[in-house]
Amino acid sequence: MKEDDNAVKELVESTGCDTSLAGMLIRFTGGDVEGAKRIIRAVPKDIFALKFKFITQITGYFGALFFCYDEKERRIGRLVCVVTDEKQIGTVDLSKRWPDFEAALYDYMRDRRVDGSKIERLKAALLEKEVVERLGGLLKPGKPVKEDALRDLLSDVLYTIFADTNIAVKCGIDMTDAFELNRGEEKKGGFSQKALDGEDVANAEEEIADQRMRRKADQSLIVLKVDPVLSPVKGTEIKGLEFGDDIQVRISDERDIADYLATLLGGKVDSIRVPIYVKIVEVKELEGDSVGVLTQFGPGIMGMFKVPSDVKVVTRHEEEEQPQKAASEKKKELNPIWVVGGIVVIIGIFVLLISMAR
Repeated sequence: MKEDDNAVKELVESTGCDTSLAGMLIRFTGGDVEGAKRIIRAVPKDIFALKFKFITQITGYFGALFFCYDEKERRIGRLVCVVTDEKQIGTVDLSKRWPDFEAALYDYMRDRRVDGSKIERLKAALLEKEVVERLGGLLKPGKPVKEDALRDLLSDVLYTIFADTNIAVKCGIDMTDAFELNRGEEKKGGFSQKALDGEDVANAEEEIADQRMRRKADQSLIVLKVDPVLSPVKGTEIKGLEFGDDIQVRISDERDIADYLATLLGGKVDSIRVPIYVKIVEVKELEGDSVGVLTQFGPGIMGMFKVPSDVKVVTRHEEEEQPQKAASEKKKELNPIWVVGGIVVIIGIFVLLISMAR
């Protein structure tokens, strides 16, 4: 038990996942901490971490800001702003990874003079619904980001605060995930921007807890590409299956993490991917008389495939029925009562034929 506790602690500290998920992953991997880390690190980086610096040439303000945009939730989080009349903020390096850039902004606010009024106005302007919607139109996971459009967006926001017609903006973009964000929160001491601005610490801690709960609500870690095992004659139509049914699939995903999971789950033997059973989470009707099927291998580890709705697949229920049916048929063939009865009938017919012949 102590070894498991130590493994959970190590996983939480190294990846930023919560204790509950860490415990499930340690059990899922059979105590393989490094394997659990591989699963966490394979989570898609689908959250935008945005870094900006700016100068208002006429009004003489300097600033930097950082925030994350979650495209799934369509919201801005971890917003940190610095506005000052000191040039030193310009030394913060945009090429730094986002956790270091964010930490540098907090360090600056602790040690230097900032304009609190301008900071609050800038934060409020960035969180306006219209700005968030424009941001969502520019940031799509897997698609290139037009940095000039991002700079134009921030310039428009800055103009509402400073009324300056000559604003220079630079930006940098990193990709991250919810677990790395958790680690970032721990690194900055567990306090949100509110606490660092001198507001109530208890309320700030509640804010962080609330953010973590929202992230846990949609915590699918990895979605693997899988192929169902088809059985055109004796199988079960896929559209007739539902939540909790066991279906046979083969992991066809070619990523390294998929190879590790296939081996862990018994879906790989001597370098060959073999079928395994997995539970169905959802069968969803799609356009064109097809269905999308979502399955679950373990905590947050899903599989997905799309097939025509009339396809027949192998299920555990079907496979269990086959041996029983074969055994029943064999039993019928060897039933001694039937054998004796058949002999008696044949003898009776034979005797009857002899009698008629006389």
